[in-house]
Amino acid sequence: MEYNITFMVKYGKVAKNNIAPIFESYEWWLGLVSKVLKNTDEFEMRLWKDDVEGIQSGQRFGKQVPNNNTMEIVFKGKLTPELEQEILTNYLTKEGHIKWFTLNLKKGSEYVFSSANYGDETLITVDSIEQVNVIQMWAKGYPIIWRVDVFQCEG
Repeated sequence: MEYNITFMVKYGKVAKNNIAPIFESYEWWLGLVSKVLKNTDEFEMRLWKDDVEGIQSGQRFGKQVPNNNTMEIVFKGKLTPELEQEILTNYLTKEGHIKWFTLNLKKGSEYVFSSANYGDETLITVDSIEQVNVIQMWAKGYPIIWRVDVFQCEG
């Protein structure tokens, strides 16, 4: 059985683009993505044309793919140690928000992590209720996370 877990996180400021949240701390995001990176092998970055730092990251680590559905610029590729390092150490813009509008991480064809809307809509997928319980306990260590929602996946 799979479960999707989403996180509601407090933020105070919004970037100049009027949609990117600027969080007081990104420790929660780093903690979550570092857990997930160990079990992923592919990525997808979705960016807007003014996400210059994110686009540079996509060009460096992936291949731009056609996107006729939205106006987003999309990059896909294999997860490399260099990209892993980028995600863990160079994830913020100069303004202080996550540089990818959406960062999806996959294992094979399965999405296991999605950081959308510059981290404001973050989701992970786990395989068991035990893993759900571990993540819920982990989240209690970050006061910035004010709610954790769990959804049982069909199938």
